[in-house]
Amino acid sequence: MVVTGANRTDMKKLAELLDAIVIEPAAAAAPHLVLDRGYDYPSCHDEAAARGYLAHIPPTASAATPLPPPGHPDRHPPRRRVVEVAHSWFNRFRRLLTRWDKQASHYLDFVHLAAALIIYRKVRHAQLLSG
Repeated sequence: MVVTGANRTDMKKLAELLDAIVIEPAAAAAPHLVLDRGYDYPSCHDEAAARGYLAHIPPTASAATPLPPPGHPDRHPPRRRVVEVAHSWFNRFRRLLTRWDKQASHYLDFVHLAAALIIYRKVRHAQLLSG
């Protein structure tokens, strides 16, 4: 996890985020990296390729290919990402909704604690269902 200020764009921290990955992907094939339109910059494509990822980044709207109008089904295709569910799980911890801590390391510690609690609850729930 990488903690930054809310005024930082995501694309500027992509390299740091990719370097912070704890579990290395399988070496059998190039791992896929799915990002949103906010990462459609040459530097993001280069950072992903330099680390061996096959980046899937939708292009940003341009004059040649504008976005469909609001309400059109092609504007936001019906895809759910795992990260959206994870954000919902983290938002259940009121301490994390608004960052009151002045030091980023304190906030990051609470994020790690929340992640550990989420994983514990998921494992415990799976164990209760299986036996």
